[in-house]
Amino acid sequence: MGISLKVGIIGDTGRGNYGHGLDLAYEGLDQFDVVAVSDPDPVGLNDAVNRIGASRYYKDYREMLDKEQLDVVSVCPRWVGKHREMIIAAAESGAKAIFCEKPIAATLAHGDEIMDLCNRKGVRVAVAHRRANMYEEYGKQIIERGDLGDILSIKARGKEDHRSGATDLMVLGTHLMDSMRYMAGSEVQWVYGRVTQDENEISMVDVREGDEEIGLIAGNGVDAFYSFNNGISGYFESHPQSADITTATDTKLTRSSRSFGFEVYGTEGIISIRCSPCSEFYQYPHGRWIPDGIDGNWERVIIDDWDIRPDGSLYTANERTDMSNKIIAREIHAAILNDRDIENVSSGSDAVADLEMIMGIHQSQITRSRVYFPMENRDNPYETWLNSESIK
Repeated sequence: MGISLKVGIIGDTGRGNYGHGLDLAYEGLDQFDVVAVSDPDPVGLNDAVNRIGASRYYKDYREMLDKEQLDVVSVCPRWVGKHREMIIAAAESGAKAIFCEKPIAATLAHGDEIMDLCNRKGVRVAVAHRRANMYEEYGKQIIERGDLGDILSIKARGKEDHRSGATDLMVLGTHLMDSMRYMAGSEVQWVYGRVTQDENEISMVDVREGDEEIGLIAGNGVDAFYSFNNGISGYFESHPQSADITTATDTKLTRSSRSFGFEVYGTEGIISIRCSPCSEFYQYPHGRWIPDGIDGNWERVIIDDWDIRPDGSLYTANERTDMSNKIIAREIHAAILNDRDIENVSSGSDAVADLEMIMGIHQSQITRSRVYFPMENRDNPYETWLNSESIK
């Protein structure tokens, strides 16, 4: 079993709460001992204590970090505004690892600062991206075995619900950017992006403060083309859709949830992965899909351990999110135990690279040109744009 690690939970009720179950990621795992939780909201703190079972609790996360000598810190709030200060405080406190909700930061400058410090101090950072599930791992295995032949392109689509466009890109698209990089096995060389508001290219009047403290954004429509260093092409789109409906599937997912995902196109086949971590996985036996079905049909792949409880009923979406979180938690334990970096799941460095894919789209729209990586502008592209115009 190895060492047992002391864990502290940072939440912030009303400002991102505890993310997508990061507070419960260690439940039932003997490798961890959740000893403390912090939350500035009294009601939220009381609820968290009862839910998590931590023996000590704090209103100020800095006090918790000072007193508890934690091995692992979970930075749980979904809202990104305090991620930088929380992660830096955790790293300065002597923690061995940090498990952070996505996105890791609001700007590349903050992401760089986070990772520079954590790398200097030897602190491992894992981020709650949903490549940590059996379906995406299975898709990666198919690619590495060569079942799809040579990989040509990866096409991703956002959830396209009420958050379509820039919000979808930042809040949910970060998962897809991480999965695209994972499946491509390569970093991005450049991006060309188009950002629109009601089908018109954005102007300065469209710039606004984003929800969940993600910073300045613009546009309810996004299209992007990526060129990976290994020659694979990548695509992302998110546009306003008609009112959502619940589809008659065995998973009871909404149409938006089922659209959220990506396809990997190879010379010998195609795979489609939707709605991680609930995940519907489909495979097509040829490199070009022709709807007449003469060359074969899409086959749905079911992984029983991920979908079906021992009693035959289906796991819920929340349960599969918890399973994904536990994959990341176990990887954190293995990395500390074996004195190595985070592998197989999304690391802090991965998360900064994912964020760069997002920021590059907006920078490209502003400059009407390709944006090469690493980007020179590490600040919010719209802040830079507005400031440059105000100087004029």
